[in-house]
Order: sequence, then C-alpha cells, then structure tokens
Amino acid sequence: MALLEMDFRSGALGFHEEVIVSLPDRPAEKPYPVLWLFHGANQDCTEWLRLTSIDRYANNRGLAVIMPAMSNGHGQNMVNGTNYWDMVNSELPAAMHYMLPCLSKDRNENYTGGASMGGYVAYKLALNNPDKYCAAGAFGGALDIISILSGTANDGNTGLSPTFAHAFGSAEHIRETDGDIIWLASNLVREGKCPRLWSLVGNKDFGYQQVCGAIEKFKAAGCDMTDLYGEGGHSFDLWDKYVETFLDWLDIPKGVN
Repeated sequence: MALLEMDFRSGALGFHEEVIVSLPDRPAEKPYPVLWLFHGANQDCTEWLRLTSIDRYANNRGLAVIMPAMSNGHGQNMVNGTNYWDMVNSELPAAMHYMLPCLSKDRNENYTGGASMGGYVAYKLALNNPDKYCAAGAFGGALDIISILSGTANDGNTGLSPTFAHAFGSAEHIRETDGDIIWLASNLVREGKCPRLWSLVGNKDFGYQQVCGAIEKFKAAGCDMTDLYGEGGHSFDLWDKYVETFLDWLDIPKGVN
C-alpha cells in the first residue's frame, strides 16, 4: 500500500485540513473503489491507522481509504464552531478526486464508515448523497442523534458532551434537517434510494441502548440494515475484530493484491 499524508486548503473551515489516504500498491488499471472513513470524537485522522490494520485489509482488496481530520465537528456546520459539513460533504470529495484521479466516482464503488462520532458522519454523508455512496457502516455509532440531544437515548445517563451542543445546538435545531439521519433514511426508503446500512455495537458500550433504539427505527422505516452485536465496549478492542467483516459485507473481494 501507499500511505499519503496530505492537506488541502478548506474555504469552509478557513484553514488547511489534514487527510490520510491509503492506496493499493497495484497499478490503477481501473479506478480504485473508495472507503471514506471517519474518526471518533477527541481523535484525529490517524485513529484508524493506529488502532486497526485498515491499510493492510484494504490493500488486499484493492481498496482506497480516505481518512480526514474532523476535530469534534460531528460532520456539522456547527452552531458554535466551523463548517465541517461543507468540508466533508463538498470540499473533501472534490479535492480528493482532483488530486487523485485514480479514485472511482462510481456510486457502487463508494462507501462510508466510521467509529462513534464518525459512524454518525458516515451515515449522514451517505444518506444525504444516495447518488454517490451505496453503503454506510458504523462502529459504536452515535446514530440516534435526536434522542442523544434530547436526553432520551437511555445510554446510562452518561451526560451530554459539550461537543454535541457546540456542533448541533438542540434536538429541535436538527430535527428534519440534513443532520436527522433516521428521518433522511425514512424519506429515501419511500423513494427507493436508501443506501445499505451496517452497524456494530458492543454489549458493554455506554451507547448500547442508543444504538439498539436507532436500529429499531431504521428497520421500522424499511432500511436494508445489517446489525451486529459483539462482546466488548466502546473501543477498537472490539471494533478492529469486525473491520474485515464490514469489508466483506461491502462485497469487496480479497486477494486483489
């Protein structure tokens, strides 16, 4: 694999944004399929490289992986902060495709994934762009954002991090907007356009009940949802064991390299 550390000027953020890209080590005889992979809160674009073997797994499948830094922006144009949604949704794909023409633009070869906060961002990106991304996966994802913000997520009363308030404001501020991912999915199902969804949560995850509640709502909406439950907490100790399971679910074959 080739590991590229890049940054690009983001007008939405007002500064240069760091991105790590993992590319297969075979010639691009045809464009590489792409996984847009997002980190969790209080982490950065190195998280997936440090805590999993994503580059090795992806290289074996001829898969490119794009891992941007998002700070604690939750993929939002923040109420108190900067415009991470504009960066993730518009600037990042445009910059990567401009600088790396080897990346596929085929909707059926573009996928999103993320851990915790990044799981929410992955769903949000795919559900706002069903013409560009065919599937989204979340590892311990903050999926029922309305319940989290309203304090009804039954997550063990862990309390609402200030980062949520800075990013989202309130539940009512997000409800039935591009940040309300369950509402988005419901609309897309009715239109026959909803991407496939995948979720993993550990039985000791502090957000276990929140994720279970979100899964019920996605399924009730008619989404094509695959939900997995493992032994463990809100940690890559569990999540790393399922990275290849996720890639298998995306139907990206092994043994390309």
